[in-house]
Amino acid sequence: MARIDRAPTDYEERLVQVNRVAKVVKGGRRFNFSAVVVVGDGRGTVGAGTGKAGEVPEAIRKAGEDARKHMIRVPMVGATIPHEVTMSYGASKVLLKPAAPGTGVIAGGGVRAVVEAAGIKDVLTKSLGNNNPINAVRATLLALSHIHSIESEAQRRGLPQQEIEQRHYRKDVAVQKAIREGRGPQAGKAETTVRPDQIVGRAPVQEDRGRQGGRGRRGEGRGDRGR
Repeated sequence: MARIDRAPTDYEERLVQVNRVAKVVKGGRRFNFSAVVVVGDGRGTVGAGTGKAGEVPEAIRKAGEDARKHMIRVPMVGATIPHEVTMSYGASKVLLKPAAPGTGVIAGGGVRAVVEAAGIKDVLTKSLGNNNPINAVRATLLALSHIHSIESEAQRRGLPQQEIEQRHYRKDVAVQKAIREGRGPQAGKAETTVRPDQIVGRAPVQEDRGRQGGRGRRGEGRGDRGR
């Protein structure tokens, strides 16, 4: 991927994690620090890097320089991504889905740092694997790098760009209409609730047990104690 050169003042740095590592030597313990930093301009360009040093500020500075050397450009449709994508890195697995305007960033940890640094305002995410911050950041960047823009998708299919945009628009309108009419993914959940007495082979639940004197010692009712 081509390297993106831009003035350092255009980027915003986000610190994801600082880890302290202790090494036991003859005279005692020696401490080193590693940092994970995400850098983005909020307009579709984002990168991440790591740095190690004996002091925290130096580790953060090295991580920021490493992030600027590995920048990618993310295709966007408005304030969200064009399509759904799932990507794995190591034991981490990240799912990214486009969202309607006003949804916001539904993410946490390193995934949120990468998405917000890229300038994505509406997106649904889910971490499906290990929550290690470094692997989560790498998996998110890998997922964003595999997103196809509408222009490239239209060229690959041999269709006009306007037709691809109309298909996306019709799909979004159909989903919103189904949700308004109660036919969306959230519809019918209240009707599927099953009570314990509706299970086949199970006796009905007695709800007025307290009116009959409650439970006494050894499972006997209060009215049966004198017998």
